[in-house]
Amino acid sequence: MLEKTQEEIENKIIDLIALESESRLVVFKPEKSNKDLVVEKRGDYEKKPVFLNVYWVETHGKDNFIAKISQIINDKNFIPEENFYLIFAKFDVVAQKIYDDFFVVPSLKVNGITKNDDLLKYSMNDKDFIRLLIDLSEK
Repeated sequence: MLEKTQEEIENKIIDLIALESESRLVVFKPEKSNKDLVVEKRGDYEKKPVFLNVYWVETHGKDNFIAKISQIINDKNFIPEENFYLIFAKFDVVAQKIYDDFFVVPSLKVNGITKNDDLLKYSMNDKDFIRLLIDLSEK
């Protein structure tokens, strides 16, 4: 069930990026990578891609994002990298809906997040998320 939900959320994020970027970005799931999604600027594949890993919490669950972040930091396989971002989304399992606000955290900054106040500076709505991806893909 968790794997199916993860895939559903990734697919919804792919749809969001494709729709809101007005086809300026290409997003796909890499076959052989520990990253969930790769974002590139359409037609300009010489620039560094943006890598995303997607994490979620149930809107009705007891889980919270800080606990997820602590879990990620303690994972021996987690390696912070440039152009690698962690997306934290709220997902309503019953309605199968992702909420429009995300936390988009550069992997290089994950270690500095220890409480909710630290995380709030990475909060953004879906439009800001797309603008960030476009800006990052143009660097």
